Amino acid sequence: MAVTTLDPQTALIVIDLQKGIVALPTAHPTGEVVKYAGTLADAFRRQGLPVVLVNVDGGAPGRAEQTRSARGFPAGWTDLVPELNQQ
Repeated sequence: MAVTTLDPQTALIVIDLQKGIVALPTAHPTGEVVKYAGTLADAFRRQGLPVVLVNVDGGAPGRAEQTRSARGFPAGWTDLVPELNQQ
């Protein structure tokens, strides 16, 4: 994937690329997603464009159809993957 042109009014928003999420079984390997997200984040930063990294820790209040306890997750599961070069 070549990054050739970035719109000067664009922000990159990366959601849920955190250690606990990428370690879960997925339909497609997460390694390529993490690699490309890191490449995009670097390109945006070089151009002085905003990079917003979002992680999840818990669930939305009032949502009950998929309850999940954070107690079952290991320490650090919400940490963003280092390939994103959090700044």
